[in-house]
Amino acid sequence: MVKYKLLMILCLLQVVCVYGRAQNHLKVKNIFDKYGKREGSILVQLSTDILAPKTNITLYKSLIIGCRGVVEEDIVNAIKTDIVDGIIISEAKKNGKIEYLTYYIENKISKDNEFILYKNKGDKIILVYLNGKITPKDLETELGKLKDLLIYVNNKRIKLQ
Repeated sequence: MVKYKLLMILCLLQVVCVYGRAQNHLKVKNIFDKYGKREGSILVQLSTDILAPKTNITLYKSLIIGCRGVVEEDIVNAIKTDIVDGIIISEAKKNGKIEYLTYYIENKISKDNEFILYKNKGDKIILVYLNGKITPKDLETELGKLKDLLIYVNNKRIKLQ
C-alpha cells in the first residue's frame, strides 16, 4: 500500500512539473509578465476549465499592447530567442521588420505543443501563446473553435462584423 501511494505521488509530481514547465522556458513569458499589467495593455489568459470542452488548447494567453519602440524591441528579441528551438510556420516582413509570425515548438515530453503568434499592426502589437495537443496542421481549426468559444457572452451569441 505504501508503494502504491508513493507511486501515485511521483506520478502526480511529474504531471505538475511538466504542466508547470509550459511557457516557463520561453522568453515570451517575460513579455506577458512585464507588459501584461501595464496601463493600456490587455492581457487575457484562459486555461483548461474554459477551453477543454470545445478545443484541444490547454492554455491560451494573449497580450495587446501599444507599439512603442522599446516594447516592440523587447517582444521581437524574445521571439527571436525562442524561435531558435522551434519551427516558423508563417512569417511576413516589411522593410526588414516582422509584421506577423506563427511559430511552433514541439514538446516531446508532455506531447503538448506550443505556438507563438505575433502580429504588428503599426499602432499595436498582438502576442498570443497557445499550449495544447495540437499539431501545426490543426492550428487553424483549433483557432476557429477558440473564436467560436469566445463569441458567446451570457449564453448569447454575439454577431461579429
